[in-house]
Amino acid sequence: MKKLLILGGTGFVGRILTENLLKENYDVTLFNRGKRNPDIFPGAKKITGDRLTDDIKKIANDNWDTVIDFSCMFPDNLDEITDMLKRKAGRYIFVSTASVYPMDDAEFWKLPVSEDAPILHCMPEQRKDEDVLSTYGNKKAECERVLLGKPWLDSVIFRPGLIYGRYDPTDRFYYWLYKVKTQDKILIPDNGKDKCTNSYSEDFAQLINCAIDADKHNKVYNAVTQPAVSIKEYLDTASRLLDKHPMLINGTPEFLKKNKVEPWSDMPLWLGGMDLVLDYSKALRDFPVKYSSFEDSLNGCIDYHSSLNWPEPKYGLGAEREQELLEKLK
Repeated sequence: MKKLLILGGTGFVGRILTENLLKENYDVTLFNRGKRNPDIFPGAKKITGDRLTDDIKKIANDNWDTVIDFSCMFPDNLDEITDMLKRKAGRYIFVSTASVYPMDDAEFWKLPVSEDAPILHCMPEQRKDEDVLSTYGNKKAECERVLLGKPWLDSVIFRPGLIYGRYDPTDRFYYWLYKVKTQDKILIPDNGKDKCTNSYSEDFAQLINCAIDADKHNKVYNAVTQPAVSIKEYLDTASRLLDKHPMLINGTPEFLKKNKVEPWSDMPLWLGGMDLVLDYSKALRDFPVKYSSFEDSLNGCIDYHSSLNWPEPKYGLGAEREQELLEKLK
């Protein structure tokens, strides 16, 4: 029975993966602070601690076939942990992000981006900056370099796109699904033409699961799970599945800029006039995952959010602000 250590494992994709692994023939131990959903997984062993303190030394008291790291944000911490686990961990699976690529460079994204494309630099002050969000992509890129700089370490690095699905705490993908469910009119940016490749949480968990036992693998993978989908295609599919017929009201980039509507933060999946498409052919070739169709994944989201009674999303434009903008477009 393989012994697995999961750093995190009770939040989003980590929670789904842990659910799956506990149903299989694995010996699972979770290391985390015990703050998110502490009472789930009574069948798993648990080590409670903060990875940024001496608590992390507890994980070196055992040997692990595979370590799966969902929670790393600081390169120095990863450097310390991997050195601590030398000859104690058979494989290290690291959840990185597509944000290691330059997300605001339209020229960079003119073609689908493969794993050998350049990633962000990380300045010494960014490496130690405690403001995780402002330097998130830089830190994750440096974490990747830490792992790749250790040839003795059998590592697998996954770069997911926007992750959506069951247990998603961000509401970035749910924003549009909620609007289709609840509104007669929806403000969409630039005719909804911007496209993204995204990562469905159930499939991403399967991908990580496959990487535990893969005999041969590359070091770095784009971990999106479906072909690119535009906002308009998303809304059309959601409308059909929910049997809703909202009117889509276009906001031109000029109108949205004039009214201080920001790409992504105010309107998720809108990239301000560019597509964000990752080439994931390497993962398709190396791992036997049966990916869900976009329609099936959206049905999974509908079932999940129905079970929660369709709460108002925390992310993006609020209903009152959107109504103000729609009034201006009349």
